[in-house]
Amino acid sequence: MKTKKTKTPAAAPLSVADLENVTDLYIRVSTAEQAEEGYSVGEQEARLRSYCEAYGYIINAVHVDPGYSGATLERPGIKEVIKDVRAGRCNKVIVWKLDRLSRSQKDTLILLEDVFLENSCDFVSLMESFDTSTPFGRCVIGILAAFAQMERENIRARLMMGKQAGLKAGNYYGPTAPIGYKWEMQPNGKRELLVDPFYSQIIQEAYRLYGSGQSLSDVVRVIKAKYGHSFATYQNDAATRLGRVLRNPIYAGRVRMVDREYEGKHEALVSPEIWQAVNNRLSGNAPAYRNRYGNGSKGGGLCSGLLFCGCCGGRLSIRGWGYKSAKVDKYVCYSVSKCNKRMIKDPNCTNRKNHFKVEDLDALIVEEVKKLSLDPAALDALLQGGTGKPGPEEEAAAFRERMENIERQITRLLNLYQAGAVDLEEIAGRLSDLKEERAALSCSLEELENDAPGKMSKEEARAAVASFSSVVASGDPVALFALVHSLIEKIQVLNGDITIFWKFQ
Repeated sequence: MKTKKTKTPAAAPLSVADLENVTDLYIRVSTAEQAEEGYSVGEQEARLRSYCEAYGYIINAVHVDPGYSGATLERPGIKEVIKDVRAGRCNKVIVWKLDRLSRSQKDTLILLEDVFLENSCDFVSLMESFDTSTPFGRCVIGILAAFAQMERENIRARLMMGKQAGLKAGNYYGPTAPIGYKWEMQPNGKRELLVDPFYSQIIQEAYRLYGSGQSLSDVVRVIKAKYGHSFATYQNDAATRLGRVLRNPIYAGRVRMVDREYEGKHEALVSPEIWQAVNNRLSGNAPAYRNRYGNGSKGGGLCSGLLFCGCCGGRLSIRGWGYKSAKVDKYVCYSVSKCNKRMIKDPNCTNRKNHFKVEDLDALIVEEVKKLSLDPAALDALLQGGTGKPGPEEEAAAFRERMENIERQITRLLNLYQAGAVDLEEIAGRLSDLKEERAALSCSLEELENDAPGKMSKEEARAAVASFSSVVASGDPVALFALVHSLIEKIQVLNGDITIFWKFQ
């Protein structure tokens, strides 16, 4: 008779949920630390394993980042730790010292709050003897993270001091060599700025051509034809970029630090006299350019700086509009003329009809001011009517009141957390929303205070308008320019129609 054998079912594998103390060990060391301070990988691992053995912890994995800086989280080992925590493969992460986790306060707190605590994973720093399973441990970890951040900032400050000392000694610092030069590695392992045989000729030719009286555009064309080199970049046209190159004191043998210059160790491409002469000419051309394209008062239009497009909101500048000999100066939206890529608001702007000639629009604005000077009733109507909208002062007061209210709410939430009435997870979302709103209000308030011109009082407006006749009689274009700009906030132009926004409305 055969005996029937019964199979004993295999025991189910243990899951992490069945184990209370499954831990990941994380080890990080940079090359300098390993060489100078003895923070070797083996030393850290031995101490962490001894700690786990003493407390009966089960080690799930050991993740190591050798030779990585703690300034960022772009490390393969820490990414594996994060994966294990989120997958539930461990409920504790242990490091030898807090700065092994990160030297950034922001990154440390992100790991503690958004990774470890959010996934019910405790964090232990061996040297500091703190455990995030206790409120006191979480508090002290935050304090220690702040000190780790301070140490990193001190390192940055020391590096900046070294850079400043190097600049004073004549060393040039930069990721790339200026055009005309090249970096060359020396036997001592340091870079040296040397003259590039080909591109140095381009720079010297540019200084010679511009110094002889040619325009930036002409110099660009000559350089392009002769050397095949273009100064244009994706941000600037060739002439603008060339102007910036010619202003660089590096070519006269100097290095610049903010507003100070020092004699450099590198070889100059032009003499200081040539460099100064070229820069004197560049500086002399700047006012003429501003007058021509919207910021001046003598060579530009009376309305320059006041005109805005009624379609895209961009500014208008003076452009020669038309064909060849038939060109006339008109006010044209930057989005339509496309003469300056940085000023384009909308490439599809529809403000393309009935562009005002400069003299026509200037005369029209003068006539509007004249009407107010001759008709006190019209001025009074404007002074009394207003726009119906709150002024800058009222808007600013509303912003400040709301920001004060937000500060009170944030303080109440933090007091509740410190008193133990609520958990951080319960108020984190609300705190984040309040801080975002506060930041947005702060930006709006700063923009309002910095950009919005002050509102004229009624007395100031009457006095300015009353002076119109004497200003016109004097024939002083600068005084007329100042008077118009003191009265008008902006002029909106759209296909031949204008809307004047007075400063006293």
